[in-house]
Amino acid sequence: MKTRHLLLLVLFIVSFQLLTAQPNINLIPKPLSLERTKGVFKITSSTMISVSKNLNNKAKQLKNFLEPALGFELPVTNKLTQRNCIELKLEPSTKESGKEGYQLDIKPDKVVLTANDEKGIFWGIQTIRQLLPSQILRGAVVKDISWELPCMLISDKPRFKWRGLMLDCSRTFISKEQIKRYLEVMSYFKMNVLHLHLTDDQGWRLEILKYPELTGICSKFHESFKEPSEFQGYYSQDDMREIIEFAGQRNIEIIPELEMPGHSSEIFAAFPTLSCKGDTSKIHPFFKGPSVHNEILCAGNEANFRFIENILDEVVTLFPSPYVHIGGDEAPKKHWKECPKCQNRIKEEGLKDENELQSWFVKRIEKYLNTKGKKLIGWDEITEGGLSSSATVMYWRGWVKDVPEKVAGLGNNLIMTPTSSCYFDYNYETTSTEKVYSFNPVAVAFGAEKSEKILGVQANFWSHIDRTSSAIDKQLFPRLIALSETAWSSNDNKDWNEFKIRLKTIKKSLDIIGIYYFNEQ
Repeated sequence: MKTRHLLLLVLFIVSFQLLTAQPNINLIPKPLSLERTKGVFKITSSTMISVSKNLNNKAKQLKNFLEPALGFELPVTNKLTQRNCIELKLEPSTKESGKEGYQLDIKPDKVVLTANDEKGIFWGIQTIRQLLPSQILRGAVVKDISWELPCMLISDKPRFKWRGLMLDCSRTFISKEQIKRYLEVMSYFKMNVLHLHLTDDQGWRLEILKYPELTGICSKFHESFKEPSEFQGYYSQDDMREIIEFAGQRNIEIIPELEMPGHSSEIFAAFPTLSCKGDTSKIHPFFKGPSVHNEILCAGNEANFRFIENILDEVVTLFPSPYVHIGGDEAPKKHWKECPKCQNRIKEEGLKDENELQSWFVKRIEKYLNTKGKKLIGWDEITEGGLSSSATVMYWRGWVKDVPEKVAGLGNNLIMTPTSSCYFDYNYETTSTEKVYSFNPVAVAFGAEKSEKILGVQANFWSHIDRTSSAIDKQLFPRLIALSETAWSSNDNKDWNEFKIRLKTIKKSLDIIGIYYFNEQ
């Protein structure tokens, strides 16, 4: 009897291993729940896409994602079909999954993707793409392959609503084409925010029609530095509209950042009177001058606020996002302390010191943004000198440990992006993929009420060290893939050793897409 039981146990273990070892279950980020069932659904030349009319656009996206590699058309029908179809449908009963959640039911005769919103349908489509052989990502016909989806039932939704990446386009200009590449990969891994750092001491990168000097002069390094042309430049407003539309089609929101009052010395190459000293700046590559400039927008000069408001008028019209990021980090107060106009402003407003002057500056800009229906985001230095009740704080100074709890305690929203886990300009020895994966944006002792104030997590890439396309790729990948799971999946549902197995297979997708990545030992 014991021998029989032992044999049954061995058979069960072997069967289970065979079931779980089947290919194509290498989803990243890991779904909230996945129940594997028997069989596969085969996509063939007779397969159709069945949708209601309000999902025709999503059907078109699915076709565009799959047909180039399939080599045959997937016809779309607005009639319900019983067999051999991929059905996309909106179902109000799935409200508990939110706008981004979805259910995917794959059976041998039919695939049904259900969501409460088009956003969920889109993320479910990405899951379908990942479940297929990675060759589906090729832009040309792939022959001699069976396009099979393993049967399963997935119920999925994100842990956080903010799953982001920041690209620094100022220190090194990043082309529109490269940004689109990253948007494609981000959407594949269900990331939904691209934060563009558009201005800094190294250059102004966004066309402002009222002030053509900002791109005519301030988008270029001084000629004496002989910088390559591809490291400098700007986005026209038409370029940015194209990026925004491209991102929107992939469930990704573009957040613009215009640095103020510090990290703004590039402006003084064209508008020196907006600084405290009135000196014309010489725009330099990051390592050929100070990393943080004392030059700062003069808080006592009313012309500065007219200048900023005129710029914001164009920015809020251009970007549909409800957020505008105004920087606010590393703003030296030396020139403010020496500036009669700034000192007079402190007295007039009854402020205690220069820290409160920065808070006053930020709150004034925030009030203006609010009149335009926009919300302000700033780096965590905006907490110094007082924080408005509606500002969102991006926590980056991982060594200032009390900031997240302080901000959440005040009732403000937080985005977690500490240097300790989320700065992807750091090398892999400092910040490994495992370290990124292990990061929990919500501290265990944070408490439920304060935890609700954490919108999500974001990686930041600063472009002063790695500046070429392939080098930037390797800094982002595979760490960004690890962060995608941190941002989407339940913390209890994560396992580094198991993730590594999935990542190994997923890297084949990066090879096909043409994304470079760093190979850790």
